[in-house]
Amino acid sequence: MFRTVMYLVASLFLFASCSKNEVIKLTIASEEADCVGVAPQKCLLVKKEGQTEWENLYNGIDGFIYEDGNEYVLEVKEEKIDNPPADAPSVKYVLVKEISKVAKVSEGLPEKAEAPVSETYQITVASQKADCTGVAPQKCFLVKKDGQKDWEFWYSGIEGFNYEEGNEYVLEIKEEKVANPPADASSVKYILIKEVSKLKKISENLPKPKK
Repeated sequence: MFRTVMYLVASLFLFASCSKNEVIKLTIASEEADCVGVAPQKCLLVKKEGQTEWENLYNGIDGFIYEDGNEYVLEVKEEKIDNPPADAPSVKYVLVKEISKVAKVSEGLPEKAEAPVSETYQITVASQKADCTGVAPQKCFLVKKDGQKDWEFWYSGIEGFNYEEGNEYVLEIKEEKVANPPADASSVKYILIKEVSKLKKISENLPKPKK
């Protein structure tokens, strides 16, 4: 009886683990595209099986060495990440096998993307960071946008902002939205415009650390 129970538990654990991972085929275009994640970068252009349009892959493929001017067909493992924040990848890709590599110019490549949509506003940054978990455990800013009462986790950085613990900041920032981002990439990036104030103080009503 004990062996049967242990077998069922092990099987359920194996099933739960496998259900998070899936092996799929990707076609990789012969050239990369300019894209904007946390910062401007180059993205692979990919198609999954059955897709007709190329899409940006922001977070790369572990173990894959790309050479411009070649179109690839790859077998990759898609590993899903549980409960990722909105501005972090929900999946990561790991190379299983390179099926083909052909020197050619890929067809139907997208035109260059338009300039990103942006918005400017102020945020308050707390005097200390908090433990949080995105793709991995990390330290997050605690922030309030205009009109907010409660602090919230801020998983992304802010370009051009140098944080010193023990100070509460009011910042004017630009939020640049990325047009049509894939599900596994950040949909926005943040850039410092101006440091409105910096006060040496302990911020009030900070959330209690999780035990």
